Amino acid sequence: MSRPNAMTNPHLQIHLPRSRFAALGWVCEFIFGEISPNVRMVPGDDAWVVVTDGMRELRLASIFPNLERDRSAWEMQNPTEPLGHLIQTGMEGFVTRIELPIPVIFGRPTIRRSDTGLVCEADLFGSIFHVLSRFEEITGNGRDQHDRFPAKMSLAYRNGFLERPIADQYRALFLDMLDYVWPGTSLPEASGRMEISCDVDEPFDRSVRSISSLAKVLGGDVFKRRNPALAARRLLNATVGARSTHFDPCYTFDWYMDQCEAAGLQVTFYFIAQRDAGAIDGTYDIDDPRILKLLRDIAARGHLIGMHGSYLSFRDPDRLRMQRFRLVDALAKAGLDQDVIENRQHYLRWDASCTPDYLDAAGFLYDTSGGFADRPGFRFGTAREFRMWSWVQRAPLALRQKPLIAMEGSLLSSSYMGLTDDEALDLLVRLRCAAEDTGGNFSLLWHNSELKTNSQRKLFSRLVA
Repeated sequence: MSRPNAMTNPHLQIHLPRSRFAALGWVCEFIFGEISPNVRMVPGDDAWVVVTDGMRELRLASIFPNLERDRSAWEMQNPTEPLGHLIQTGMEGFVTRIELPIPVIFGRPTIRRSDTGLVCEADLFGSIFHVLSRFEEITGNGRDQHDRFPAKMSLAYRNGFLERPIADQYRALFLDMLDYVWPGTSLPEASGRMEISCDVDEPFDRSVRSISSLAKVLGGDVFKRRNPALAARRLLNATVGARSTHFDPCYTFDWYMDQCEAAGLQVTFYFIAQRDAGAIDGTYDIDDPRILKLLRDIAARGHLIGMHGSYLSFRDPDRLRMQRFRLVDALAKAGLDQDVIENRQHYLRWDASCTPDYLDAAGFLYDTSGGFADRPGFRFGTAREFRMWSWVQRAPLALRQKPLIAMEGSLLSSSYMGLTDDEALDLLVRLRCAAEDTGGNFSLLWHNSELKTNSQRKLFSRLVA
């Protein structure tokens, strides 16, 4: 895991308001990585975040959060809309790497010089905390039919910045102000990269389960999708049955890995270990000999295996713990001595108030559920890996989030955006540039079962290549 290098000069103190010390200390960790010996956080009594070397200083407004209030009153801390926008004016010599104007969630949209340095009246630290901790999700009531907080309810979508990694941009703006006050101060960025993952929901075509379902899907292939070649392949697959996966339109794993390996990419495949909600939890059992062979094939080619927490598990710590053990056991049956340290929730079902704690307690080191199902973009405001916040403990967890930026279904499915291939490619390229411009990673989820057609495969190949 790449982290920013330590700051070399100067020795700085960051005074954080005492009432927000734990929350804003977590934000400092996000900004600086492992806090450098040259940067020391101290509690202060001022209503500002103050960075100082004893002579010069950078002052930032500090408004949010107030975690000492009763939880029932937390929703009153949500930002007032419409948001202001920060515009840099009259600052000779100040250069920022981000595109201005930028939305201001808390505070006033002003940066100005002072006798000792700079004053930023926008609450950048509090704004970073707001998006990273998903405060709006624990205080908002909007949920969709799968009990998920949808993108359309988010502050970012309503204010037009879901496609901007806003926390990363606040971080970059802060570091640019730091460099303005202390020239030469720098935190070299790790280069961003592309990350590919696959949720294994349907490794085998489910249409062969009955004659009626096969007939219905074949009709859709011919008359709706106008793809008789796919219909013919399904018929061949139904004929050979479980004896072979050669004609199965969902069993695309070898082709999938070929494409990614040619581009130098390692894939993480997430498997459902328990089908406790029935058909919605996939089409296979983790102990199926064909799945055990697939696990071996993935590992032999140097790719990774994680858990796909079942539909009902996101608020159930016992299910998460048991499913992790079941997947570890399946790996052992496949002859693989591997632990399971990564998770992504099925249907991206997530409850910010408890799911991080349950995953942490179950022994996971990473979660990758951090995207919206209905829209691509930056749910956590970042494309950078970070430690997750616990609303149970009101402190950071060991569990780390690797944010998910885009899923093929969000763009292409008629249930969501319903874009054409060219429109989807254009949006994904914009999101990748936005992620990598601030040193983040562009994480793309593409299901193996959504590579049935030449059009789908062509788009996937263009993206990974």
